[in-house]
Amino acid sequence: MLVSEGAAEARRWLEKGNSHFNSGRYEQALEAYDRALERDPTIVDAWNNRGIALSYMGRYEDALKSYDEALRLDPNHAFAWNNKGMALGSMRRYQEALACFDRALEIDAYFIGAWYNKSHAMAALGRAREARAAMITAKTLESAAKRCR
Repeated sequence: MLVSEGAAEARRWLEKGNSHFNSGRYEQALEAYDRALERDPTIVDAWNNRGIALSYMGRYEDALKSYDEALRLDPNHAFAWNNKGMALGSMRRYQEALACFDRALEIDAYFIGAWYNKSHAMAALGRAREARAAMITAKTLESAAKRCR
């Protein structure tokens, strides 16, 4: 399959954004993700990663817009659902966050991070018994994953 020059350049900007993000340079990461999306606005991971960078910068409302765009493009992107839930949790919108974690887990029942995040949202909502059950599930999955390595 041939990849257009614009799409290839968009992927390079995505990788550059990831490199900046991994080095803690969130502003530069955001700029790189924006450049990637200028070239190809359909790259779901660029929208998702843009949201993550914005979340790390405390810009949760803007992050939600990026996650929503990622989810518009791919409604089954478990990581975007989880990340949206984390942003909502940071805004103390725990019921909405819980719905996002549940959606991520509908897509991938073995998503350990979503189980941990679901546990924290439930605890914040005062649902201690359910929070403990979600935490146990997360730890059980994590333990099983370690044994498989």
